[in-house]
Amino acid sequence: MTPDKLTEFQKLIDYSFKQPKLLVEALTHKSFSVEENKDKNHNERFEFLGDSILNFIVAEELLKLYRDEQEGVLSKKRAALVNMSKLAEIAKKYKLENFINFGPGEIKQGNHLNPRIQGSCIEALIGAIYLDSNFENVKIWVLKQFTRNDFAVEVAASFGTDYKSRLQELTQKYKLGTPAYNLVLTSGPSHKPQFLVALVLNDKEMSRGDGSSKKIAEQKAAELYFNELTKAYKE
Repeated sequence: MTPDKLTEFQKLIDYSFKQPKLLVEALTHKSFSVEENKDKNHNERFEFLGDSILNFIVAEELLKLYRDEQEGVLSKKRAALVNMSKLAEIAKKYKLENFINFGPGEIKQGNHLNPRIQGSCIEALIGAIYLDSNFENVKIWVLKQFTRNDFAVEVAASFGTDYKSRLQELTQKYKLGTPAYNLVLTSGPSHKPQFLVALVLNDKEMSRGDGSSKKIAEQKAAELYFNELTKAYKE
């Protein structure tokens, strides 16, 4: 990338690098670092760093804004803010496709327009800004990419009663495994069936639920075990 291009991009993002080589690396896709350029670093390591920094900054901001919300709701809000769709939106704002270093084959295939690749490059850019300055500066830059309305995002009202989702977050938090739901029995007439479902965790049945549909039965089984697990971890 030419010095003029680097200058243009830094003006667009409103951040001037003290170490321009970090910006070059952040804007270099791995397809570029082959053959005659195999000694050139690409941006995957910065992407790894930037992803963690971005999640932390957004999580911290949500914690400040929603002091009474539970972890599950905060996680849903963060997921609504930190995703490839939002990152691709930021990339589009900065016309990122004009600045990424790609291998020639990737451009022919149109991969410079791929939203996932562009979003990953934004994560790499966040990592590079952090390495070039400090946490406070990268935090300021990241938060500028979101509006007040972004942070006012509403999660689905059904989340409170979606015990399957809430239970899965809880079992992941405590590294207990992933719940599975097995149909045990179907009874009643065909026009009005009843379903009995067993919730299984690590090959062990933890609870059962019944209902007029498998979905309802699964939610009941999840609610029973969710309440039991919540109580156990509070004691």
